[in-house]
Amino acid sequence: MLPNHPPNRMPPKGSKIAVAMSGGVDSSMAAYLLSQQGYELVGLTAWTLNGPGKCCNDALVNAGRVCETLNIPYDTVDLRAEFSHFVMDYYNNSYEAGFTPNPCVECNRHVKWEHLVRYAREELGCDYLATGHYAILNEDADGQVRVFRSVDEHKDQTYMMARVYPRDLQHTVFPLGAMTKPEVVAMARAIDLPTAYSKESQDICFVLEGQAKYMDKVFGAKTGPIVDYDTGKTLGTHEGYYRYTLGQRKGVGVAAGRPVYVVKIDPQTNTVYLGDPVHLQRSCFTVRDTSWLSLPPVEKASWDMPVPAPFEAMVKIRYNSPPALAWVEPYEADSNGLNQLKVTLNEPFSAITPGQIAAFYDTQFQQLYGGGYIDQHLVHQSLNDSEWDALRQDLPNLYCEV
Repeated sequence: MLPNHPPNRMPPKGSKIAVAMSGGVDSSMAAYLLSQQGYELVGLTAWTLNGPGKCCNDALVNAGRVCETLNIPYDTVDLRAEFSHFVMDYYNNSYEAGFTPNPCVECNRHVKWEHLVRYAREELGCDYLATGHYAILNEDADGQVRVFRSVDEHKDQTYMMARVYPRDLQHTVFPLGAMTKPEVVAMARAIDLPTAYSKESQDICFVLEGQAKYMDKVFGAKTGPIVDYDTGKTLGTHEGYYRYTLGQRKGVGVAAGRPVYVVKIDPQTNTVYLGDPVHLQRSCFTVRDTSWLSLPPVEKASWDMPVPAPFEAMVKIRYNSPPALAWVEPYEADSNGLNQLKVTLNEPFSAITPGQIAAFYDTQFQQLYGGGYIDQHLVHQSLNDSEWDALRQDLPNLYCEV
C-alpha cells in the first residue's frame, strides 16, 4: 500500500456516469459500487473487433447480465474503425519499423478514453466515464486532476495510462482506486455478481494464435540472417525480424553454445543480432512524443504543459519492470522537428526496448506525470554519486516547451 496515498476523487452526487463495461469483474464491481452510492448510471461497452477477440469474447453478454442485475440501462458503441486505426495499425507499423509496441497504451489513449468519453458525454448525456482500472485520481483546488498509483501496488495500472489525454481524465472516475484486487473479487463473490468468477486476459486481444502466426499474416515470411553481435558470424536464419523483440531469449532459433539474447534488430537489412546479457545493459536513452498528464508548474487550464528542464523522476520502461531513478532533460529535435527527452538512469537497466513506453513518476513513485515512446539508446556511463549530487545542485529554474 502506498504511504499517505491521496483520497480518490468521486463525482458530485446526482452526476450521471457511464460505466465502461468489459464483461470482467473489475468493471462490474465499479458499476456496483457506484450504484450503491446513488449515481445515475449507464453501462457502456465498446465493440472493437470484427472477430471474437480475447477482450470481446462474451463481453457484451456478460456486461449486459451485470447491468440487468443492477437494474441499469446498457448501451454499446461501435469503435471498430477507431480500434483498427489507432491500435492495430500502430501495432503493425511499429513492428515493421523495428520497434516493440505497447498497444494497450494506445488503446487507452484513443479508444477506452478519448472516444468513449466523447460518446458518453455527447450521445448519452453523462458527466463522467467510470472504469475498473486500479488507479487514483485526485483533484487540486484549482481543478487540476492528478493521477496516483493504486492502493494495490501489484495491480496498479497507471503505467498503461501514461498517454491518456488530461482533458479526458477530467471526466473520469476510478471507483476501485482505493481497493485491492482480492477485496474486489471477494466482494463480487459475496454479492454473487454474474462476473465474479471471470478470468482475466493478459494477452493482446487481437493476437489470437501467437505472435509469429499473426506477424506472418500481416507481413508474410521474410528470411534473414541471425548474427552474433560480437563476431559478426552468421548463426542461422529467421523468417522475419518482426518476430523478435529486444531481450528475447526463448525461441531465437539457433544453438550458440551459450545462452544468447536478442540485442539488436535491424529492419533495414532484416537482421537479428544475438549477444550476451552485457549487451542489453543501458543507462541512457531518448524518449519521443511525450504526453504530460501533469508536471509542475502547470499553467491553469492549459493542456500544452511546460516541461521542467531538467528534472529528477522515477521511470518505468515497461509495465512489469521496477521503477528506476533517472535524470530527465530536453534533447535535440527528432526527424519530424519534435523535441525529445534524454533519460539518464542512475544505474544501468537491461533491455530498454525502443517502442515501449517510458512512464515518468515523481521521485516517491506515487504520482504519474506522463510518458512517451523509448526511441534510441545513447552511449553514456552511469552517473556516480558525486555527479548525481552535482546535477541536483545545478538544477536550473528554467522551463521549455516540449
